[in-house]
Amino acid sequence: MELREPDELLAALRDSGSVFPERELAELQRAARIDDPWMIEMMVERRTLGEPIEHIVGSARFAELRIAVHQGVFVPRRRTELLATLAADLLREAAEREPRAPRLLDLGCGSGAIAALAMHRVPGVEVVAIDADAGAVACARENLPGALVLRADSLDGLDASAPFDVIAANLPYVPTAHLVHLPREAAEFEPLIALDGGVDGLDPLAEHAPAMVRLLAPGGIALVELAPLQVEAAADLVAAAGFRDSAVRAEDELGATVLVATR
Repeated sequence: MELREPDELLAALRDSGSVFPERELAELQRAARIDDPWMIEMMVERRTLGEPIEHIVGSARFAELRIAVHQGVFVPRRRTELLATLAADLLREAAEREPRAPRLLDLGCGSGAIAALAMHRVPGVEVVAIDADAGAVACARENLPGALVLRADSLDGLDASAPFDVIAANLPYVPTAHLVHLPREAAEFEPLIALDGGVDGLDPLAEHAPAMVRLLAPGGIALVELAPLQVEAAADLVAAAGFRDSAVRAEDELGATVLVATR
């Protein structure tokens, strides 16, 4: 393989579908750390084969943070910044209202981006983060020093004697039949367990909602990221699980929809 000139690398990124090839090449060059054209060449090749740039450079921008993202771990989406911001705001309010430290459960934590933003914006918050994927747990432990990060596929083992003020649930919500329409970088490089939400995309929420009620303090809030068309069914589901109220927050610029369910 011969080394390509910068304009040829840009063309390769553009031809592979990159919307911002100049930005991606600059990020790959920064990640290489040393002026090694062969390393940059290999990184560009990986990107043109569909690998997420976050896996190649080992991190992702999330709000004002840079989050470590290991290969094979679900990449935090920009739209999830809405859920993370809502969680941080609610935890700050709890800290002002209660003499104790506010508590957050990051359910389906992936890289730990949501909890990392909460810990950054609300110093002193107590965090428990859970994911069923071993790779995600290892990655989240790197991003969440001082937090309790557990590998688990249910909430059954969590003690409700120290209830949470906020549960942030970034659960899989892609309907199984829609997985074939995912971008290549998600379908081939991210774990299926972080994407597949079952028949209607709400199976994980249906499974965890009753335990979420049990683990929340009275008046505590669960935040659930969803697709807009899932809101009505999800609201019915959390009501049946025992939540007393729910509302929707959306941010068009981020393409984000969050169900806010109150215990």
